[in-house]
Amino acid sequence: MKTVAILSGNFTETGNFSGYNASGTRIHINGRTMESAGIKKGDAIKFPLFATVVEREFNVLDAEGNPTEEKFKREQAGAVFTNKQALIEAVNADKLLAVEAEADLKAKATAVGLTEEAINALQSVA
Repeated sequence: MKTVAILSGNFTETGNFSGYNASGTRIHINGRTMESAGIKKGDAIKFPLFATVVEREFNVLDAEGNPTEEKFKREQAGAVFTNKQALIEAVNADKLLAVEAEADLKAKATAVGLTEEAINALQSVA
């Protein structure tokens, strides 16, 4: 996962959003993802937006909308934020949760009298 600043873009006819970062890379954003950031088609958008992005692989669809064997990759946003700090907090949330869980485990294990060696062994399997 990477993080990007989306500097421009527009909604498509299907209701999704095509955003572009400073290098001009197109980032697909599902319409529901934009709505979760409080942005709907037709709204005035205040750039920059901030997003977490992954590369995803999709099947090319035929004229009837059925998947073919041909595939393509595109950059796709997993989440969109209207400010940089919200993105930073979201990206760090899982890491901080893990650190806080380790600290809590150590505190509780120490409180019940486990040795440092036993705590380290406990943390290595947790």
